[in-house]
Amino acid sequence: MNHILTQIFTVTDLNERIRDRLENDPRLHDLWARGELSNYVYHRSGHRYFTLKDRDSQISCVLFRNNGVRLGFELKDGQNVIVYGDVGVYRPQGRVQLMAKGIRLDEGIGYRHLQLEALKKKLADEGLFSLEHKRSLPKYPERIGIVTSPQGAALRDVLRIIGPYPARIILSPAQVQGEGAAESIALAVRALQGRADVVIVCRGGGSTEDLWCFNSELVARAIFECDSPVISAVGHETDFTVADFVADVRAPTPTAAAEMAVPNIDELRSLLSQAKLRMTRSLWSGLERREERLEYLKRCISAQKMYSLTEEVWQRLDSLERRLCAAESKRRTALESRLEQAEGRLAAVGPLATLSRGYAIVRSPRGLVLNSEDVQQGEVLELILAKGRLLVSVVENRSGEEVYR
Repeated sequence: MNHILTQIFTVTDLNERIRDRLENDPRLHDLWARGELSNYVYHRSGHRYFTLKDRDSQISCVLFRNNGVRLGFELKDGQNVIVYGDVGVYRPQGRVQLMAKGIRLDEGIGYRHLQLEALKKKLADEGLFSLEHKRSLPKYPERIGIVTSPQGAALRDVLRIIGPYPARIILSPAQVQGEGAAESIALAVRALQGRADVVIVCRGGGSTEDLWCFNSELVARAIFECDSPVISAVGHETDFTVADFVADVRAPTPTAAAEMAVPNIDELRSLLSQAKLRMTRSLWSGLERREERLEYLKRCISAQKMYSLTEEVWQRLDSLERRLCAAESKRRTALESRLEQAEGRLAAVGPLATLSRGYAIVRSPRGLVLNSEDVQQGEVLELILAKGRLLVSVVENRSGEEVYR
C-alpha cells in the first residue's frame, strides 16, 4: 500500500497535540461530573488520585493539594460524588484525566439535580444564558444595589472592599437560605428597579441545600429582568447556581464581586496623576507656543500698521451701528402697523362697536338678561347704551313672541 506521508509525529508531539486540543475546548472546562469514587490514593505530596466511574465507563481523576484544602470531608472508595474541574491529558502517559478543582458528596440530591438540569435547559432555550443579553458593568457607578442578608458576612465583605469609593449603597435585604428564600431574593432584586447602576446578588458559602434557593426560576427571571447589570456572587469559587448563569457577570466570591463593581482606588489615583502630568505639560507647551507667537507679532507688526487696523475696525463698527439702527427703525414701524391693524379689528368686533349700532345690554340684579322669561313685570332693569345708562321698569313681558317682525 502506498500512503503519502504528510507528517510523522513523535509520541510526545502526538500527546501534546491531543492535550492542546482538549484544553482549548471550552466545553471541557469548568464542568461537573457525577459518579462513584474508586481506586482512591492520598499521595504523600498531598495530591489525591482516584477513578470516577458509572455503570458503563470510568475516567482517571486528580485533586491537587491546593484544591484539596477546602474539601471539607474525607474521600473514600464507594462514595457517590460530583466532581468539578477541567479535562486534560497527562502527557507522559497519554492519559486523559479529570483535573478536579472541587468535590461534593452526591447524597440525596439526585432528583433535585435532575430538576436543576431541566430548569437550566429551559432557561437556556429561552435565551436567559445567552451572551448577547450580557451587559457591561458601569465603569464609575454612582448607586450600588446589594441583595443579601443584612446579618451575613457577605455584606461586610462587600462594604469593606467598596470602602472609600464614593458611591451610594442601597441594601435590599433578603432571606438567602431556607423556605421562602427564593421569593425573598426575587422581591429584593425587583425592589432595586430603577434605583441602582449595578446590582450585587451575594451570600457566603454553604451546603448545596443552603445555596439551592439561587437555583430558583423566580430568582433567575428577576435577575434577567433587572434594568441594571447584575453581578452574582453566591458561595465559594467552586459553587455554581442558576443565578450565576443568568447574571451579567459571575464573581467567585462576594469580595471579588465588590472588586468588579467599583474601580480600583489606587489605579484611579495613578490615572489622575498621569492626567495631571499630561495637562501640565500641555499647558506649558501651549504657553511656550503663544509666547513665541507674541514675539513674532511684536517683530512683524509696526505701530503704524496697528493704527491702520484700528481705524478699519472703527469704520466697520460705525457701519454696523448704522445698519443696526436702520433695521431697528424698520422693525419698529412694521410692529406699530401690525398693532394698529389689530386694534382696528378688535374695535370692530368689541362690545362698544355693537352698542354704537343701536344695541343695548340689559342687566338685572341677577346678571345679564338674555331671555324675556328671566324678568318679571314691574322689575327694574339697567340698560347700558353706547353713551350712558338707563334704569327702566318692565311694563309687559311678552314671552315667546318673535323679536323681529
